[in-house]
Amino acid sequence: MAQSDAYQYQPLPPTLERGRSPPYTRLLYLSPGSGDEPFEASLDVVDVTKAPPYEALSYTWGPPSDAPRDYIWVQGCPLPIKPSLENALRALRLPSETRRLWIDALCIDQSNLDERARQVQYMRLVYKFAYRVVVWLGLKTPGTHEAFQAAERLARIRDRLDPANRRVNGGEPDPDMVQGLIASMTEDLPETSMIHLYGVFQREYFSRCWCVQEVVASSQATAKIEELEMSFFDLLSSLLILSRWKAEIALDRPWELWQKILMTRQPNNTIGNSETEGSIGSFLYLLELTRTLQATDSRDKIFALLGICDEGLNPVLALTQVTGGDVSWRLRLIRRGLKKVADFMSEHGTKEDFGRPMAMRPDYRKDAVLVYRDLTRFLIRRQPRVLDVLEHVSHIEQPGTGGYPSWVPKWFERRSCMVMKGAFFAGFWEGRPPYIADLRDSPMHGESLRPDVLSLGGYHVDVVSRTGEPFEFVSGYQNVMTAISRSFLELFEMSFIPRPRTRYRDGSTLDVAYCKALMVGFLGAAVGRSHLLTLQHGGFTPVFDRSVIKPLVSMEKDRSAEEMAEVFLGLLALIVESGGTRLEYGDGERDGKVQMFLAAAATYASNRRAFMTGDGRVGIGPRMMRPGDELVVLFGGHLPFIVRRRGDHHLLIGSCFVSDDELMWGKITDVVKRGRGGPPTVVYDFR
Repeated sequence: MAQSDAYQYQPLPPTLERGRSPPYTRLLYLSPGSGDEPFEASLDVVDVTKAPPYEALSYTWGPPSDAPRDYIWVQGCPLPIKPSLENALRALRLPSETRRLWIDALCIDQSNLDERARQVQYMRLVYKFAYRVVVWLGLKTPGTHEAFQAAERLARIRDRLDPANRRVNGGEPDPDMVQGLIASMTEDLPETSMIHLYGVFQREYFSRCWCVQEVVASSQATAKIEELEMSFFDLLSSLLILSRWKAEIALDRPWELWQKILMTRQPNNTIGNSETEGSIGSFLYLLELTRTLQATDSRDKIFALLGICDEGLNPVLALTQVTGGDVSWRLRLIRRGLKKVADFMSEHGTKEDFGRPMAMRPDYRKDAVLVYRDLTRFLIRRQPRVLDVLEHVSHIEQPGTGGYPSWVPKWFERRSCMVMKGAFFAGFWEGRPPYIADLRDSPMHGESLRPDVLSLGGYHVDVVSRTGEPFEFVSGYQNVMTAISRSFLELFEMSFIPRPRTRYRDGSTLDVAYCKALMVGFLGAAVGRSHLLTLQHGGFTPVFDRSVIKPLVSMEKDRSAEEMAEVFLGLLALIVESGGTRLEYGDGERDGKVQMFLAAAATYASNRRAFMTGDGRVGIGPRMMRPGDELVVLFGGHLPFIVRRRGDHHLLIGSCFVSDDELMWGKITDVVKRGRGGPPTVVYDFR
């Protein structure tokens, strides 16, 4: 088919030179038909806020290797469509009526980069103003009908669990009540129903980044597999119960994200506490939470979140971060004032997105490396200039490769380890200034003079002398115990059993200090005692003020981390001395503490290495660290970092935890900043 025969898009109306431009897009009018009849349609330009009722399609395009195999004839001219969309259109087309739809592959000129960037800004509105979002999950497979039946039953179980009666012990449903309802309401379903339902959640849709924004923005969403339909959020609600049947679901981050979305849709929802309507969390939190999701274009891992995060929906929040746990009335007043100014300028000024940082504007003309680099630098620059974003650096290959600076998190790569979020104060000090990080060569306005270089102040602590093999846990606590024992032997050339008498720097035994490092001290103890965690935006709250985590600090004073380690080591010794080879449980209180320790170690040590420094410090650090790397503190960082000198600059290998309270709680930093001694301040140039 000649290129001239293909459908040529008519340009959208230009944006206004002054004031807010209407969010123009196109609607597809799908002509009636059936079976293998050719697809026919027309496109019409509309202001999405004033459009006639339409449905928006949420689906996956399929792998890039899927070549178009059919066409849709738009006003008599062909547009190629890929197999996934072809299947969806056959299921959506009505036999005798025209269907009004919005479909990204057809309603956006995908060859026009400027139009794509413009439409990304309107994407949330497109799905918000649709009277219904159709979530296309693909074609039927054996058992799909059973899966939908099971999901509908489980949704009814959720409805039966009245919030006033079901919440006990920290907000969890009563387990006996849940199990009883599941048994009574699913007893007549085939035994394979739950397996097939689990299979539905393994479909590609639940691992794609753009799909998240599309359902979050919707007022009503329908899950569709050929002729089968049900409420998408009823389907999603089955995850809450299905996770009890298939425990690994709850441990997989995509499921945590979808469960988070479901909870924000519940009446009287208080989860998240976002100040911004339509948001499900802060930008940095969502970047981590969606790390396991996929996008064909790596830039979309960032752009797809702008319509569902605090800062994307309310750019003022991107510039006015809090330095404490609570948002004061003064800060709220400032934010309201700035938002009114931004809204006025957008309405009457020359720029529609007044106040939006350049790093948070979708721009498909920028290379992916620049998109990620500029966003990382912006997240460091903004008040109060803390280095939380650097805790997301997690290399799966040696840093400095692939064109990305070592200090730029690659959120398009799958999460390799759990982020140790803002619970310590290694780079903080008392009486700190409003801007905490010592950020060099980074003007608040304009481009950095060396955009690929991040210059930060800090100080040298120690040199890594030895590392263990990376922890690679598989399911089951027995494997965790074996890996922990093996790494101790590698690192210290001595066995757990009999327990060594070697003393650590703080006076505890070496094996306790080692175990404390694996569970990240009190943070791991808090994870083990998950009900003690304060949850915000679905995860542990990043904090900048020690008073915010005072209750958790008091837990460390109770020596819970050391206690869990001691109980684990005691049980391990008991097993070996009695000639056993496996963990055997029997004592309820003891076994609970052992399981909490193993859960914490599996959470934080996975894909990290245990290490020892020249001065005898013990910790866990990045998978890519090696002997000779430096242990440093960077001002404004909650955690210490492992860095590697390379000529006239350094590579950032990643953050770490060290069993050293003076280091982790900022006591050394306080001495350095007050000029009372300690190591000299150093400027590190990272590339």
